[in-house]
Amino acid sequence: MALFGKSKALQEKDGGSAQATSPVGSGGRGDASRGEAKNAVIGPQVRIQGELSGDEDVLVEGKVDGKISMTKTIRIGPSAQIHADVKAQFIVVAGKVVGNLVADRVEILASGSLEGNIRAPKISIADGAQFKGSVDMGGGKSSQAEGGKEQTAPPATKPA
Repeated sequence: MALFGKSKALQEKDGGSAQATSPVGSGGRGDASRGEAKNAVIGPQVRIQGELSGDEDVLVEGKVDGKISMTKTIRIGPSAQIHADVKAQFIVVAGKVVGNLVADRVEILASGSLEGNIRAPKISIADGAQFKGSVDMGGGKSSQAEGGKEQTAPPATKPA
């Protein structure tokens, strides 16, 4: 059996003393070659001021002040305190957020608190969640590009 690309003959030559070590830069995250999902975690003792952006799922347990823009899912944990506008494909709020949310789907859990506006075609607000703001579920990205005006489809015609 080969360990990290070492042939069996080479391992026997070394006296079988090869030790398994984790690859550099794994950071404890899943290895995509094994089909595990990549997740970034902002721990409860971490505070970020500025802009947070990326192309992977993120769990925030700490504090963020500024702007968050992710292309995938952002989960705002129960201990998180966010003072930022948040944009992602899917946003789950279990902590406290002060700022506007823009996504394809937003979910505010029972422990979640949002003070700001939501722009998403799909939203879910659990019993017990706190929400102060407005909701825009229409038009998605196209209405924003058209200056907020929704485009309506022409009426359907019946075939003769």
